[in-house]
Amino acid sequence: MKKIYQIAALLICSLCFASLAYAQDQPESLRDRLAKKQQQQQGTAQDNGPKVPQLSVRAEMMNDTQTQDLSNATWIREVYRFLDLTKGKNAALFYPVQPVGNQMNFYTMIFKLMGDGNLVAYDWNNGKDLFVDKLRVNFGDVLERLEIPYQKNGNAYSYDEFSIPSNEALGYYIKEAWYFDQSNSVLGVKTVAICPVLFRQEYVDGIDLGTDQGLREPQFWIPYENIRPYAARMPIMASDKNNVMNKTIDDYFRMRLYEGEIYMTTNMENKVLSQKYTTPEALKEAQEKIEGELKEFDKELWVLNDSINNLPVNNKSKNTKTKAPKMSKPKNSSSGATYSARDRR
Repeated sequence: MKKIYQIAALLICSLCFASLAYAQDQPESLRDRLAKKQQQQQGTAQDNGPKVPQLSVRAEMMNDTQTQDLSNATWIREVYRFLDLTKGKNAALFYPVQPVGNQMNFYTMIFKLMGDGNLVAYDWNNGKDLFVDKLRVNFGDVLERLEIPYQKNGNAYSYDEFSIPSNEALGYYIKEAWYFDQSNSVLGVKTVAICPVLFRQEYVDGIDLGTDQGLREPQFWIPYENIRPYAARMPIMASDKNNVMNKTIDDYFRMRLYEGEIYMTTNMENKVLSQKYTTPEALKEAQEKIEGELKEFDKELWVLNDSINNLPVNNKSKNTKTKAPKMSKPKNSSSGATYSARDRR
């Protein structure tokens, strides 16, 4: 009888080890990965304030469908702009400086996402936006550079929320790609990358080396595709005349509601415009020329069908003026619209 119990125990142990090995060989499900990610982010030493809403599986899938693919584009013009948040409509990205409830400004959202391990940024790299592993930014290094005390638990960082320098984030460098995809008959503008810019005061021997706003300190490049699903869930007020938050940060970039001057275009010399045009007058003229070229390319894609004006005379009534049918032209490409091939004929 004792041997029977021993044999049964051995069989049970064998079955347990076999099931455990089988479970380890199976790939993790999406639910398991999400649970593991939440466990890694728990246990922070102090509260970092309001949280950025986490993405659902549906939101991640929707983000994939909204990606603007440039691989088939037959024409691309890459333009770099600087957005000054102290001017015009750009203030929508600056307020509120301190979070109000779950409402926060763009820089605070970026900062919190990086602290939670949900957003990867890349080194400024002297203005060259390269998204390679060796240029990935460690968030701990960002906190140390900004002299913000922190503690780390797993992949999550804890810090004092009021130490986030959102009041100094007065600008952004952004990279746009104006493109035409002939195979899909798509004309559009894609926001490719974003770089927050802090304006910091720097003193040497008691002398302020900055301007009234401070010295520009570019932080890091972020691929817009990575932050877009979060930006699409963050409402903002885009107008002083309508205080309803009926737009999101993603709407703001997709519809190009910002105002920014061009400081560089992609060129073989890799020079900014101020290096090529040394006087303020020449620089302003170059910027206006580039803006005009972008708008002109949009117009040149349109060929109006004027065959109605070539009808035979006998088909026209002498007493009745034939009016050419009005063609409704879709909105300008700068609003983020795309056009069909039929509209271009």
